[in-house]
Amino acid sequence: MNKKTPALMVIPLLLGACAYSPTSKVMNTQMRTQMPPPQSWSQDAVAQFFGGHWLDDFADAKLTALVGEALNANRDLQIAAGNVTRAKALLGQSRAALLPSLDVSASANESGALGGGTASRTALRAGLGASWEADIWGKLSAGKAAASADLLGTDARYQAARLSLATQVARAYFLAIESKLQSELSASTLTAQEETLKIVQARKKAGFSARQDLVLALSDVASARDNLTAAKNAHRNALRALQLLLWRYPDADIALKENLPDHAQPVPAGTPEALLERRPDIQAARADVLSTFAQTARTKADRWPSLNLSGDLNAAGQNLNTLFDGPNLALNLGVRLAAPLFDGGLRKGRIDAAKASQRQSLARYGQSVLNAFFEVEGGLDRWRTFQERGQYLIEAEDAANETLRLAQLRYAAGQSDLLDVLTLRQRAFSASRARISNQRARLDARLDLYLALGGDF
Repeated sequence: MNKKTPALMVIPLLLGACAYSPTSKVMNTQMRTQMPPPQSWSQDAVAQFFGGHWLDDFADAKLTALVGEALNANRDLQIAAGNVTRAKALLGQSRAALLPSLDVSASANESGALGGGTASRTALRAGLGASWEADIWGKLSAGKAAASADLLGTDARYQAARLSLATQVARAYFLAIESKLQSELSASTLTAQEETLKIVQARKKAGFSARQDLVLALSDVASARDNLTAAKNAHRNALRALQLLLWRYPDADIALKENLPDHAQPVPAGTPEALLERRPDIQAARADVLSTFAQTARTKADRWPSLNLSGDLNAAGQNLNTLFDGPNLALNLGVRLAAPLFDGGLRKGRIDAAKASQRQSLARYGQSVLNAFFEVEGGLDRWRTFQERGQYLIEAEDAANETLRLAQLRYAAGQSDLLDVLTLRQRAFSASRARISNQRARLDARLDLYLALGGDF
């Protein structure tokens, strides 16, 4: 073996310390200056830690099962999961670039004259080759860091897709229940209108009502039937929309709970600072920043020389028993140093493009943070507004029903016109519809807030 061999073997150890280390402090400072988080929310909020798992708040086993079904069946989510698998594979490739590569070969040949004048000759060969690119300037480790950040970003987007799908299923589920309640309300209103029509017909027959009252009652019955038909159609469409998320055939046949849940307790929003570590879209934007910083470092390192080490151990002989004896072995070691001399500004252009991508990723991160703050502040305000309006709508519904009851008594006693009864019934119907719609709107606002706060479900 050559006396210089030990020195060549030590080179990888000396160069192992030359690796890319992300400037985390610089990145964190630049990201924080994009949109510094406030100490607390401007809207009144419970500063208690938000731990997610909001599905448990509804205590609805049916809803939990439907969310699980959607997560297993949704094709968009399967695509997102495939992206995570692909990112893991790419990270494995970048890690492999930091390690030596080994190749093994073997061959056997038999030669001799066709006429048989000479004895045949056997030639055996075996070889082991190794090569390694030294990561002198951190180019390869920067590529690994970029791939690792890409994996984090892809996984964060997958988590965001899961969270979004869960809230979509819950929203569609509550909409289907609301449409069922609205359909039932329309049916009860139609029943009341038909009862009034029977009374008017009896009074007309006895000569106590004019034909105008009969025509008016008939008109309101027809309108109530139209409302019921439209409500039933809306319910079927809501069921189909839910089935679409579940990847079921849209036959509008799915079991639901009888009533909407009523949550009066506010959602613990935590702090704006904690939100930055919890929202998957912010985590994805942060990973993009990490990736672009690493890509910039990788592009800069491409300006400098590259060092490749190689070695081959070959054996050749005629007998397998003596193939690996000393005289039949040959060892070759090599070092290759290559540096760019002139590229017409190609590498400079790549560096400028990488720096531009870096600035873009920082801007996108700041926009993601600002959007998150906007959604949480708006979500807190919207939920509290719907909650407050809900109390007023309940009072309005109770008052409208009481007014209708009194008007019906006055009409039965001949002290009020039919038009008063029908007008007040329509008012009571509208008040009940508004109260049901508000109950579902409160749930939607709660889901929006859950989505804005991030975390798991």
